[in-house]
Amino acid sequence: MAKTLILHIGHYKTGTTALQVFFSQNTRFLRNQGIEYPDLWMHNAKHSDFAFSILKAAGISGPLMFDYADETSPRQMWGMLMDHVRHSPADTVLISSEELMRIGQFPEAVQILRGVLGRRPDGIDIKIVAYLRDPQSHMLSWYNQLIKMNIPVSDLETALGGEIEDIHFDYRRALEPWIDIAGKDNVLLRPYRNDPGDPNALHRDFFAALNVTLPKALQRSQPDPNPRLDDRVAELLRLMQNLGFPRASINAVRNRALSYLATQDALKAEIVRPLDDIRAQARDGLDWLAQQADGSLPIDAFADRLPEGRPRAEIDRNVLIGFVFAEFIQLRQRVQNFAIPELARRIDALEARLQQKEES
Repeated sequence: MAKTLILHIGHYKTGTTALQVFFSQNTRFLRNQGIEYPDLWMHNAKHSDFAFSILKAAGISGPLMFDYADETSPRQMWGMLMDHVRHSPADTVLISSEELMRIGQFPEAVQILRGVLGRRPDGIDIKIVAYLRDPQSHMLSWYNQLIKMNIPVSDLETALGGEIEDIHFDYRRALEPWIDIAGKDNVLLRPYRNDPGDPNALHRDFFAALNVTLPKALQRSQPDPNPRLDDRVAELLRLMQNLGFPRASINAVRNRALSYLATQDALKAEIVRPLDDIRAQARDGLDWLAQQADGSLPIDAFADRLPEGRPRAEIDRNVLIGFVFAEFIQLRQRVQNFAIPELARRIDALEARLQQKEES
């Protein structure tokens, strides 16, 4: 009987970690649906070694390899996977790793992938599942992730020129090798939607694509296993990383900044009147004023300058500046309160005692 190997390949920042945690915690449910999520070469609920073995064999190195050092060849590792699929009691075997998406970045890795999948035994069908979001939000989320992982990175525009790999904005480069190898009909592409009001939407969508209904008993609220770093502190942490600050110092600043931002967010007044209503009222007031002023006031110029809020980016920047100033003031106070005269007196006393011991 034919078996199916499903490769869930990401993309990065599309809820892959949440899905992987769900798969690993609900293996009984999967088995009842004829799907196995094996522990073969699995670490932290994902099967990234299958990707890392190919990337390593292709000569890829760097921080995104996460110190991967296993010497098992791709042919051997993927051969073990194919043997596992053949002997699995389930009709379908599912493995998942967003690192698989990175293979499309490197032609050498693509050729290795083509070889290991091309050598699979007869009777094993390959299906690919990939989630995608619009390139702008994906790129911004990945840039945020690089900073969160303490990987030094340039400003966003510079990073797009080389530090951020093409697969994060060029979906043809990311997916064409998989479509070419597996065939278009065997590659399922799904839109990623992050709905805070429905945290199980992604899980339901994934299983619906496999013709499996996710029971309500398994649709429960779960904490985000890979929460996004607050964008308001990302740039500050990026600069600290690039300046070579110790990781402990960076983490300390990160924690204090997030605490400061949480306090500031809690102080925000509830919006009583929408800005559009305020602008409409101001416009009505100018219409009335035009009748009273008889042309003595530049009403049209006034109308071009109705009340408006500050841009979100400016508000966030000002909040971050407030945090930096707060840190500076606290540091200055600690320095001023440091008992330097007392420290000098104690040093003098110690030196006097040492001198007495030497003389005796």
